[in-house]
Amino acid sequence: MSIILTFCEITKAQDAEFSQFLNNPLYLNPAFAGVGIGPRFIANFRNEWPSLNNAYTTYSVCYDQDIEKINGGIGLSAFSDQQGNGLYSNLQFTGFYSYQFKMNKNYALKAGFSTSYSQLKIDYAKFIFTDMIDPNSVSVTQATGEDAPFYQTKSYVDFGAGFLIFSKKLFFGVGIKHITQPNISFYSGTKSTLPVRYAVHFGYEFKKNKRSKSFFAPNFLLVQQGRFRQINAGIMTGAGVLIAGLNYRYTVKNPDALSLIFGVKKGVFKTAYSYDITTSGLRGNSGGTHEISITVNLGDQKNREKERRQKRYTECPDIL
Repeated sequence: MSIILTFCEITKAQDAEFSQFLNNPLYLNPAFAGVGIGPRFIANFRNEWPSLNNAYTTYSVCYDQDIEKINGGIGLSAFSDQQGNGLYSNLQFTGFYSYQFKMNKNYALKAGFSTSYSQLKIDYAKFIFTDMIDPNSVSVTQATGEDAPFYQTKSYVDFGAGFLIFSKKLFFGVGIKHITQPNISFYSGTKSTLPVRYAVHFGYEFKKNKRSKSFFAPNFLLVQQGRFRQINAGIMTGAGVLIAGLNYRYTVKNPDALSLIFGVKKGVFKTAYSYDITTSGLRGNSGGTHEISITVNLGDQKNREKERRQKRYTECPDIL
């Protein structure tokens, strides 16, 4: 089997992941669209295993807001993921819609949907096959005899859905991606489907009192995609303008990483940096993982807070 086929099997096994998954909520679950009041803008950058030739580099930007007239929210996002220093890349644009149901004075239920357009690309010229290597000099000396893929770009439309139950203290939801399991094979006449991705997430926020700006919030995320299963368990805390967190990520039969998160939240602005300490067999060689998130939430303005109270909006936890 050629390296390309093997590589494609690896890349299709799971979606890109974010250690700060609560700072990229639309990527987690479309039902998060418009969960607050007012426009929200979020940018994320992730550099995973930089010592391994920049194995994974991921960018994400998104916008969402609540719209009272439709009793729900909308959102847009752009996502770029590069693997193997450009060997394989994914460019994706997504639209989101959510509808909110008032359960009682404290709880609300949101149902969300997403539609994506994705373009996958491989740079075949960067691949090195075993028949290209001179065994004497251990250098690339000739062209490969492997067949090139029929396509070097692949486009497809994708769909997702999810639900979210939340209050001022709690959130629980399930996000589903790749409902139609699109074919992402680069070879004509072959099929390589993208497995459905399920993300179950939960969090609860503890505060000393309603007016307190300090909080303590345990959170949990379970991701299942094909045979891949991953568990994230962590704690986020906040005191004044400072926020900090600790997450442990574990895949079945394989510990993955310990994430340290530090950030600042002031008014409408929030930014956070996280570093993943690799705990798998790659520790010491990967260079860890760096991730940055920046959020501008115009719904956190003081006049918006007054509007929420007057219209009896169901508020979400500060952790979001």
